[in-house]
Amino acid sequence: MSQIYNKISETLFQKFEEIVGKNYFFTEEVHKWAYTFGSTMIEPEWAPELILIPQNLKQISEILRLANKNKIPVTPRGSGTSLSAGPLTPYGGVILDLSVMNRVISIDIENNLVEVEPGVICDELNEKLKPYGYFFPPDPGSSSVATIGGMVATNAGGVQAFKYGVTQNYVLFLEVIFPDGNLVKLGSNVLKSVSSYNLKDLIIGSEGTLAVITQIGLKIRPLPKVRKTGLFMFDDIDKLADAVLEIRRKGIITNLFEFMDKVTVTAIFEFLGGEFEQYPKDYALLAEIDGSNENAIQEEFSILFDIMIKNNPTFYKIANNLEEREILVGARKSALPAYCRIGPSCCVEDCTIKITDFAEVVKKFENIRQELDIPNITTAMVCHMEGNMHPTFIFNENDPNDRADFKKAVDYLYKKIIIPIGGSITGEHGIGKVKTPFLELEHGDEVVDLMYQIKKLLDPNFILNPGVGKGDIRPLRITDLNRNLKNQPNKLLELNCMRCGFCQTSCPSRIFYKSEAYSPRGRLSLLNSLVHDEIDLKSKALINEIFHACTLCGLCYSKCPAGVRTHEIFEKAREILHKNS
Repeated sequence: MSQIYNKISETLFQKFEEIVGKNYFFTEEVHKWAYTFGSTMIEPEWAPELILIPQNLKQISEILRLANKNKIPVTPRGSGTSLSAGPLTPYGGVILDLSVMNRVISIDIENNLVEVEPGVICDELNEKLKPYGYFFPPDPGSSSVATIGGMVATNAGGVQAFKYGVTQNYVLFLEVIFPDGNLVKLGSNVLKSVSSYNLKDLIIGSEGTLAVITQIGLKIRPLPKVRKTGLFMFDDIDKLADAVLEIRRKGIITNLFEFMDKVTVTAIFEFLGGEFEQYPKDYALLAEIDGSNENAIQEEFSILFDIMIKNNPTFYKIANNLEEREILVGARKSALPAYCRIGPSCCVEDCTIKITDFAEVVKKFENIRQELDIPNITTAMVCHMEGNMHPTFIFNENDPNDRADFKKAVDYLYKKIIIPIGGSITGEHGIGKVKTPFLELEHGDEVVDLMYQIKKLLDPNFILNPGVGKGDIRPLRITDLNRNLKNQPNKLLELNCMRCGFCQTSCPSRIFYKSEAYSPRGRLSLLNSLVHDEIDLKSKALINEIFHACTLCGLCYSKCPAGVRTHEIFEKAREILHKNS
């Protein structure tokens, strides 16, 4: 398949600006650079031509109609937390930043329904629902910054998926705009309806390739009143797996059932310190049962506990109150910042297997370094124990040898382990721009061609998020980075920023100025570009403005999993920029 896209002409730039307004229209290189990055490896040549920040459906409709007519690529984007390069733009075109469309339109407790715009943040929605005693259950690791629109686009799940399901289980209706600019409502406001083809589910998980989501109707559930939580350690992966399988056979439904391998446990315990320093650094299972009936929860947890003990754990800790529960759950959530202390770059992959294959897959994954002779790549793993694994690779993306070894490891993971065992190459992160090479191996030519036909039907000019494997399997140009980090005053860039985006939603200047360039992640990307001479210094005045717009409030530091002292770095950057002005 080949598709020719047009560059945006000066006339079109003017028309797009008229649609959204001057303050929501960005063409400067500095702004485009900030939208070129996500949590995947840097691809500096994947820059958009234009960033548009629409405020309503009418604007989105006009943007799509104009882009479709002129064959301009359009990539919808929420917070940009994708771990599969979903919102990056290998074909340029327009970034459609939906972050300011963030209203909770209505909360209807009696009908178990909330209506939201796509830019609403998951945790913020749950804060609004909490006083009513309800919640939206999908709980991805990025819930503090993940938008509901992005969660629908990737069918996000998270740590509670075995009991509570994934985003698809809660979507009642979607309002979407197709590439021709037409607005359509798919689904219904009621809890049950089979009056049409289930078209809304075609959009869920489509990663922005078929339509732009503008409004979402979600089913909500009552909050559980009782929780019982325990952490169990095992020195042998087979003992741990036997315990998990017996718990499944007993029909016990855990809301949390999280695995951490020895590398992850060691990293977390050393990062947290305190009481964790006394725990063995073995394989770990975090288990929790929740519900409304305390006696029933205690009874089920007692059965789970007996099964765990029968399989000879090396250690266990049961939470006796909410504070102790938060410590245990917090340990699991510390995996990402703990990885940041091991190396400068961290790639969290995403795949699914049958839980009966769990022990075999873990053993094969642990052997990747020896099998491929890649000692500089550290491997680690966490897993939601319905079978959704997150194999993780820690390395230095600025080292070309590490980059090459990382790519070999990912290739081996999917081609030699996950696909041969009958697994899937993604459970909740999506195909994005990085997993297309494995799509035919999992599904075969006929299914991939069917996806292409659906894409062609709904988006005949292939303008929506081109490069995502669903419907578009063209090979993408990958940058062969060969960087040599230059000497910097006060080691300015020795900062383990993973570009996760967790810093964005609380940043005052990002909120005020709208553009990603004003976010902490955006500023760090700009510093990175200056160090490597990858951005034109003609933009110096704007760069100065962006760094001086920072309030140095430190909120980004408090949100940063890697503990990057961003506010101090920005203050030092101002000093350097001032000296060189």
